[in-house]
Amino acid sequence: MRNAGTVLLLSTLLVGVLAAAPAMAALEAPALITSAGQSPGALMVRVLADQAGVANVYDATAGLDQLAGAKSLIIVVGASMKGLGAAGIDVDQEFARIESLLVEATSRGIPVVAMHVEGAPRRGSTSDDLSVLVLEYADHAIVRADGNEDGFFTRLAEEHDVTLQLVERTAEAGAVLKTLYGN
Repeated sequence: MRNAGTVLLLSTLLVGVLAAAPAMAALEAPALITSAGQSPGALMVRVLADQAGVANVYDATAGLDQLAGAKSLIIVVGASMKGLGAAGIDVDQEFARIESLLVEATSRGIPVVAMHVEGAPRRGSTSDDLSVLVLEYADHAIVRADGNEDGFFTRLAEEHDVTLQLVERTAEAGAVLKTLYGN
């Protein structure tokens, strides 16, 4: 009988400790939203962030100066040769820009959210190479499920200990952002 009482007491204490433990900290805004590859996905994410109540600054070609004041960095991966051309950026310049943002964000303690919201049609060698780069630095990843049918993002997330959230439709990424930012 004494053992049962001890177990009950320890269980009650454990439940109390767990209830008092802080929940996973929400990401802070404002978020700097930028594109890795100059596809339309970053603009879609801006709209979703606005709808989710996540304060943000959107700049498809953001540089280091745009990190000033940012409390989080959302990088939307999706390479578009047409988009890169319209922005006057070649692939090597885009990789250098993204890597410099990631390195600086990490050095400032700014959490990184990687997003791939255009699914399978936006996969390809350049998009995949950008995804490899971004997920190396990311804390969270939000990926449309049809862009992960081969498990590419699952493997990257596991390799880099990134929290991965799959969504069926691009619009569902807004709800994930809302949750991540505690809105």
